[in-house]
Amino acid sequence: MLKRKAIVLFSGGLDSTACLYWVKERYSDVSLLGFVYGSKEDEVIRKSLNFFSERFNIKKDIIELPFLSQLAKSSGSYLSESGLNTPMFKDLGEFQKFEKEKISQKEKMVWVPGRNLLFLSIASSWADSMKKSIDIIFGANKEEGTIYPDNSLEFVKRMEKAIEIGTLNDIKLIAPFVKNTKKEIAEFMVKQNALIAYSASCYNVKKWTEEGIPIHCGHCEPCMRRIRAFNQANIEDPTIYETKT
Repeated sequence: MLKRKAIVLFSGGLDSTACLYWVKERYSDVSLLGFVYGSKEDEVIRKSLNFFSERFNIKKDIIELPFLSQLAKSSGSYLSESGLNTPMFKDLGEFQKFEKEKISQKEKMVWVPGRNLLFLSIASSWADSMKKSIDIIFGANKEEGTIYPDNSLEFVKRMEKAIEIGTLNDIKLIAPFVKNTKKEIAEFMVKQNALIAYSASCYNVKKWTEEGIPIHCGHCEPCMRRIRAFNQANIEDPTIYETKT
C-alpha cells in the first residue's frame, strides 16, 4: 500500500466509482470529495457519496459551488437545474448516429464552463491545505476525452504540471483510466466484483430502490454509453433502467 493519501473526485458515476475501487487496492488512506452546484445531478452525487463512504467506511466531503450554477445557466447547459431536458435517444443506433454527426452540438448541450478545471483547482487547494503528500484521483476516460476537452489526455497532462508547480506540499494528479474506454472500465469493475448497480451515470435519476440502487432512465447520453460499454464487453449489465433500449 502507498503511504500517500488519495482523494477521489467522486460523482457516483461509473468512472469515479472505478477510481474508488482502483484506489482501494493501492492506498490505505482514502477519502471522497464531491462537488454540487445546483445541477440535475446534485441529488445523485449526494446519495452516491453517502452510500459508498458508508459502505467502505471512508471519509467524504462535499463542496458547494453555487456560482457555477449561474455559469451553467448563462452558457445554456442542459445540466443546470433550470435547463432544458437533456437529449434522449430511443436506442443505441440513434445515439451513435447522433454521436458521429453532431459531436460539437452535443458537447455544447451539457457543457458546464470550466467545471473540471474548477474541480481540480479547488481539490488541489483542498489537498495542499492538509500539508501532506496527496494524490488527487480524477475519473477522466478516453471515450469522453474525444468529446469534452476537460476529459482529454492533454488536459490531464497539463493539469498534472500545473498542480505540481502550483502547490507546496507534494500534490499530484492521477487519472488512472484516461487511456481507457468505457468498455474497459466496465470490464475492470466486473473484475473487482464492484457494486456497479449502485453507481449512477444517468442525468435523469428520479427514483431509487429500497436498497438504494439508482434507477436509470435508459435513454440519455450517459445511459447510452453505459449500455454500450456492457454490450461491447459482452457482460451482463446489472444497472436498473426504467426502460432499456
